[in-house]
Amino acid sequence: MNHAALVLLALLPTQAFAGFECTVSRQCGGGTCEPYAGGPFVIEQTGDTWSVQADAQSWQAFDAGNADGSGELVLAIPAQGGMSGLISIFPEGQFLFTAHAAGPVAITGEGTCVATGG
Repeated sequence: MNHAALVLLALLPTQAFAGFECTVSRQCGGGTCEPYAGGPFVIEQTGDTWSVQADAQSWQAFDAGNADGSGELVLAIPAQGGMSGLISIFPEGQFLFTAHAAGPVAITGEGTCVATGG
């Protein structure tokens, strides 16, 4: 490939991927709620999937779509490492998550997100 072709390829626009850093203010499970002691959820689009990282854990999520057109980003986390879940990020920055573990264990949480990319 010649130099001019490489320069043209470098000038082509690339797809901007979205990203969020979400701070959880509280989590609930087992009938009680408490302040969340962990770090932020870092959520990044990685092509057709999303990477969700919280503390030392990482999951792959998929865009579950939005039926009502509200602008809510809904991410489904299929069963991985003994857990599955659902994340919602609303246009105003609110963040909700539900995690299901083995057995009838469910944890929910809420907080806020800031966009980091895209």
